[in-house]
Amino acid sequence: MSTQSKPSSLVALRYANYRLLWFGQLVSFSGSMMQNAAILWHVSLLVPDNQKGIALGLVGLVRVVPIIIFSLIGGVVADAVDRVRLLLITQITMTLSAAVLAYLTFHGLNVVWPLYALTAVSAAASAFDNPARNSLIPNLVPREHLANAISLNTIMFQLASVAGPAIGGILIGTVSVGWVYAYNAISYLAVIGALLMMRNVPAKVEKGIRPDVSWSAMGDGLRSS
Repeated sequence: MSTQSKPSSLVALRYANYRLLWFGQLVSFSGSMMQNAAILWHVSLLVPDNQKGIALGLVGLVRVVPIIIFSLIGGVVADAVDRVRLLLITQITMTLSAAVLAYLTFHGLNVVWPLYALTAVSAAASAFDNPARNSLIPNLVPREHLANAISLNTIMFQLASVAGPAIGGILIGTVSVGWVYAYNAISYLAVIGALLMMRNVPAKVEKGIRPDVSWSAMGDGLRSS
């Protein structure tokens, strides 16, 4: 009687390209979660007590509006261009945003609008980053291990959601909020490095086929969603 071994719950991590992306995202998402919590705390310091409610609500607004606007084309662009290159662009954009925020904070930031502006820039970049990253994963693991890769991504996100704010709180309490932004800027380098080290990533589309980046393509995406 033959026994068949069960597949490992970490089987997707056996594939080098996926493994690089997974660990890079764990570091990067932890930094992003740190910054999300830190910005709320920072905004509360910079506004009068009677304006805190509106000021904190605006943080959510400047995150959501760019995502709503640019998500209409983010998925179409992810299908039309090289996803690795698109991810490099979005990650570099978010790196620069966090770095500028760290620089301003270390130099005595005392107004709130740069926090809103740079949060909006990062949110706009994430509207292109998320669909490109999600559509890249099926190219990093075989089809039979795709469900495992998606599950591991969910676990990674949950770990980052817990660890990021906790580490951010420690940094704010022991050094300053500027170091949270600095860490976040550095954390994006983990994904950038992972993308640069990937090898033999399958092409985004079949040879000779290039989807349109157009209003009609966006409309098709909305109708099929």
